[in-house]
Amino acid sequence: MYMSKTLIRTICCKLDVDGHDMALATTQRAFNEAATWIARVCWDEGITNTNTAHHRVYGETRERFGLGAQLAVCARAKAVEAIKAVKAKHRDTCLAFGPRGSIRYDARTYRLMSLDRASLNTLEGRVVWRSGVYYLHVTQSREAPAEVTPDGGTLEG
Repeated sequence: MYMSKTLIRTICCKLDVDGHDMALATTQRAFNEAATWIARVCWDEGITNTNTAHHRVYGETRERFGLGAQLAVCARAKAVEAIKAVKAKHRDTCLAFGPRGSIRYDARTYRLMSLDRASLNTLEGRVVWRSGVYYLHVTQSREAPAEVTPDGGTLEG
């Protein structure tokens, strides 16, 4: 039996845009246009390797879509991960992301500031969001500890 060795926890936080709705919507649209463009380039060129994709699209992504460095990296990661999933299902069409698709934030593009605030990168710079309207899904993963059996031993995957 296969057991995953990674624990994943996702927390959903409802965010109030507090007057920054245009910054979020503009960033969301540019991010998903970038991810769609990256997916198309990688699909057409047969690129599924993250590093190869990075070297091929990074500079042009920043230039074309106005994304900051790390948001460009996150758009590439979203596109390449999606391409791998599509190819694993043996589908033969490239995917596209809608303008209101998710933005993939990482440790460099968001920061949890307190129980009710988060700082997120946008095309207009960092903005602080409070509880209310949009959703932020924070996913955390780490290696799973060995499972202890009733007799004090451990189970290995």
